[in-house]
Amino acid sequence: MVSALSNAFSRISQHRQFGLLSTLFIVLLGGVIRLGNLANPKSLVFDETYYVKDAYTLGKFGSERTWPESANQFFESGTPDVFESTGSYVVHPPLGKWIIWLGLNLFGVENSFGWRFSTAVLGTISIALIIAIARQLTKSNAFSAIAGFLFAIEGHAVVLSRTAILDGILTFFVLLSFFVLLKADRAWKERLKRHQTLAVQPWLILLGIIMGMAGSVKWSAIYFLVTFGLFTFWSDWKTRAKFGLSKAAALGQGLVNALTLAVSSFSIYLLSWLGWLADPQAWGRNAEANWWESLFSYHVQILDFHTNLDSEHPYQANAWQWLLNLRPTAFYFEQFEGTESCGLLSSCTVAITAIPNLVVWFAGLVAMLWLIKNRLRKPQSQLVVLGFLAGWLPWIFFLDRTAFQFYAVVISPFFVLALTLVLQHYWQRGLLLKVRAVRERRITWLVLLASAVAVFYLPIWMGLPVPYEYWRLQMLLPIWI
Repeated sequence: MVSALSNAFSRISQHRQFGLLSTLFIVLLGGVIRLGNLANPKSLVFDETYYVKDAYTLGKFGSERTWPESANQFFESGTPDVFESTGSYVVHPPLGKWIIWLGLNLFGVENSFGWRFSTAVLGTISIALIIAIARQLTKSNAFSAIAGFLFAIEGHAVVLSRTAILDGILTFFVLLSFFVLLKADRAWKERLKRHQTLAVQPWLILLGIIMGMAGSVKWSAIYFLVTFGLFTFWSDWKTRAKFGLSKAAALGQGLVNALTLAVSSFSIYLLSWLGWLADPQAWGRNAEANWWESLFSYHVQILDFHTNLDSEHPYQANAWQWLLNLRPTAFYFEQFEGTESCGLLSSCTVAITAIPNLVVWFAGLVAMLWLIKNRLRKPQSQLVVLGFLAGWLPWIFFLDRTAFQFYAVVISPFFVLALTLVLQHYWQRGLLLKVRAVRERRITWLVLLASAVAVFYLPIWMGLPVPYEYWRLQMLLPIWI
């Protein structure tokens, strides 16, 4: 059967419409996983208690308001206007909450589907982005389809697309910026071929705009901005050497690139605060004599919060633990008796936990380490490794800070891309047709195994009712509970 599947995929992938049709199918599949049963639970899940309610008042006033302790029960029942008149001190920029507000505005604040709609849509679009990125890296419709499929069934990506918090939104903008970075790098190399140098690059302006949007969701986007900016300098330097151009000019171009990225990203970031600037009741709005001093003072306090956050949490996990998935974050857990919430079951458990697809995750981790050890001279490998390092390495310096496994959603696409590159390399090394056929079957086995794991964990990703014993089976390690 595996041999038949492998042969069928090999034949179908040669069809000239395969790229388009496979993308549509995979995005549709991922969309069903991300949008199906999205309205459940009908209560605010985990940090949705902050971001959904903040999004609601952001849409009404331009900035967040404080809420009483009992606000959730009113909000969830469709009576949201129990907020207080005073502004709320929040520690993340506004754009992610504006995006969540779009779903609230479209479906109504009383509709829990609307709370999560925007993140689910961006999570679905992210699948298409992975396919487009993988196609640029591999020049292969078949392997880009594999990348898209693996990302569509990756647990971190699924859960964070189905929850109205910021990390799935951040991942979307990081992927979009990575796609634009690839375009920018290719366009600049073509320009250098014609010996046209020292210029403001339109693609870098766009990259700065998207990175500014990412930073307007969460500050951790700055790590990607710096990393991608340094890559443009390194790539320019190497390309000039290849074409016999003056490498010294790369310093001037590097300065132009840095200014381009800084100005475009900061401009977008500042624009994201317009609602706060326009609302006299916003927290800290009038703390200083001028608006820019008030905004700066606010940012100093936000920086202090993020630098010194060390409160205990039962599901906290540092960056080393992310790699081995030692403490996945439980977003929701309820046990029910009776068929009202359990369908055909007499009793059930409904849980949502950000457990990655274990096959994709650990195969991706091994692939990433292999790229670092063996393929770092290849530009494609460099880009994927840099994306991973930008999302993970800075957190090594904040091991005492309260952090969570689900922060790793931003590195999951780079694990998928690393795995895709390694699988393609493995397939290409099979020079004989018989050897390639064997390797195609092994790749098929890997994809099937990842699919089986996805089916097993789908209930805990989508909040579907299962018997309690089934949920206990999903908790492979005691420390996961």
